[in-house]
Amino acid sequence: RRMRHWLVACVVAALLWSVTAVQTRYSISEEVNEGTVVGNIAKDLGLDKSTLKDRKYRVVSSNADLLHVNQNDGVLSVSREIDREEVCAQSSACLIHLKIVLENPLEIHNIEVEIVDVNDNSPSFPEKEKRLEISESVLPGARFQLKPSHDRDSGHFSVQQYKLSQNDHFRLEVRDKGEDGKIPILVLHKSLDRETAGSHSLVLTALDGGKPPKSGEMTIL
Repeated sequence: RRMRHWLVACVVAALLWSVTAVQTRYSISEEVNEGTVVGNIAKDLGLDKSTLKDRKYRVVSSNADLLHVNQNDGVLSVSREIDREEVCAQSSACLIHLKIVLENPLEIHNIEVEIVDVNDNSPSFPEKEKRLEISESVLPGARFQLKPSHDRDSGHFSVQQYKLSQNDHFRLEVRDKGEDGKIPILVLHKSLDRETAGSHSLVLTALDGGKPPKSGEMTIL
């Protein structure tokens, strides 16, 4: 009986030993064409290409529909166009975790594919026009917080700055709230005089960090 337990333990240990925890990382830009090569996993892991089909070389992942492997040459390719914002929302890093599985003997390799953001979205405000009613008795220095612009892109391609059209009565302040983005604040710079001007029209522009930057506008009345 002791011998049987010892043999079972040896078999289990051998199986566990064959399950590897190799971590390999690749990166591709979002929205590349279907069929774009990500990397040659078999070559990078030193696998024998001639045995891949017999060993049922395959991808196991919740995102297996995005990427696939070729059992003939071991190449990992894009199955369909990948929208980074769809897969990872606005996360600072977008990583797809894959497990590459082979049988006889069992091997499991951990693969990470980073989806690199491209500047494919423009900033947009929740409303195209914002109406503010400000009494002429309001003193200079009064602040009016505005709704920020949103950009589906992340990092450097998200909203980086705001600009206010040239005028004599208002200036712009921007409050940086870190991960919550930048908040535009309209500041009354010079007292209003209804007799001189009954209304004012301003344009607030949001710009992202692209080169050239993409932008979005909101009119303030």
